Order: sequence, then structure tokens, then C-alpha cells
Amino acid sequence: MNNSLIFGSTGFIGTKVVSHLKNFEGSTISISRKKNLDFGSLVNQIIVEDFNLKNIDLPKIDHVFICLGTKLRAWELIFMSKEKKDIFIKTDLDLIINAAKKAKASGAKTISLVSAVGVKEGSLNTYMDIKGKVENEIIKLEFESTNFFRPGHLQGKASSEKWDTAVADFFSKIMDVFLVGPFTKFKSIEGDSVAKAMVNETLNSKPGINIFYFKEMIQSFIRATPSE
Repeated sequence: MNNSLIFGSTGFIGTKVVSHLKNFEGSTISISRKKNLDFGSLVNQIIVEDFNLKNIDLPKIDHVFICLGTKLRAWELIFMSKEKKDIFIKTDLDLIINAAKKAKASGAKTISLVSAVGVKEGSLNTYMDIKGKVENEIIKLEFESTNFFRPGHLQGKASSEKWDTAVADFFSKIMDVFLVGPFTKFKSIEGDSVAKAMVNETLNSKPGINIFYFKEMIQSFIRATPSE
């Protein structure tokens, strides 16, 4: 039986990860700022409003999923104000690294992180730089299995997000037609496909550092979906 820990369980990807984990044996522990009433009794929810992880006692953990992330408007992927950049660094770098360290200290052997296509530490783009930096910091923690999921634009958020997300959904679907060959990895992808791939690949962990782009996530999603 495996114990899975998830940070960011109330977010777009996190809620979907939890829903797929319910199909497997083992316990699921979520750490978030607010309670999700839809999770039921199968998920042990730990509420930490200020996300101070130092005083939290956890049982032995096998796998950790990190789905934390700052909500950004479409244009903030290109340019962030000083205020937004500070928030982004606090959540998407500092908090994620602290979460990974907490999981490692609790025995986690496998870590899976939602990242993004095109990440690179040192990039002039703040978003890509910080996302790349957090990947490199997690690698230094030396989990037995480290899985980075690098989706392009996430489809399916428009109903609950701002108008710019709906516009991004629309244009992403048009651009997807032209993204072939080495550019396939930049295609947009449904959030549920990412979440299901995360769960499938984590529970069937391969040692070392594993990176999943559009093609790999779709293949994993298909493998994990029973035939009709």
C-alpha cells in the first residue's frame, strides 16, 4: 500500500490528481490552504492557511505530487510586475522547494511536479527562469524518481478563469494544428490528461530524472484509460 502526499490539491491540476488517486489502493494526504468538501473521507486533508510546513507531522510518504502555482493572467507569462514577481517567487520557487524537502524528510522516494514546456534557468523570461530553477533545485534533492511534467497551454480552465484564458484556449487550438514534429511538445493539453499521466507515471515510477511532454503525457493517459 502506498501513501501519496499532494500539495496544491485544490488547484486545477491538483483536484484532478486527487480524483485519479482514489482509484488506487493506498492513502492520500493533501496539504492546502482550504478544505475541499468534494474529497470525502478517502483523503486526509491537512489545512495550513499560512503554508508554514515546519510544524506539520506526517506519516511515512511514498510519493509526493506538487501542483502548486500562482494564478497568472496570460500577459504575466511574458511580463510580471515587481509585486507579482515577488509573489511568484515565493510560491513557485520557495514554497515548492520547502514542500519537496518536507516530503523527502517524510520518506518520499518519488516526486512529481507540474512544470511547463520551455523552462530554463537563466532565461530572460521570469516565468521560464523560475520554473527552470525550481526543477534544478528539486534535482539536487536526489529523490529516487523525479518526474517533471511539462505541458503547454492547459485547456479546460476557461469556465472558471478570466476572459484571457478563454482567448488562449481558442488560439491554442488553432496553433496546435501547425505544431508537428519537434514542435509537438508545445501543443495545448487537457488538464485531466496531465493529471492522469502524473498519477500513472508516479505509481509506476522509473528511477532517475524523467521528463514528460505532450506526446509522453498523452501516451501515458491512453495506457491508463481502460478500453471500452
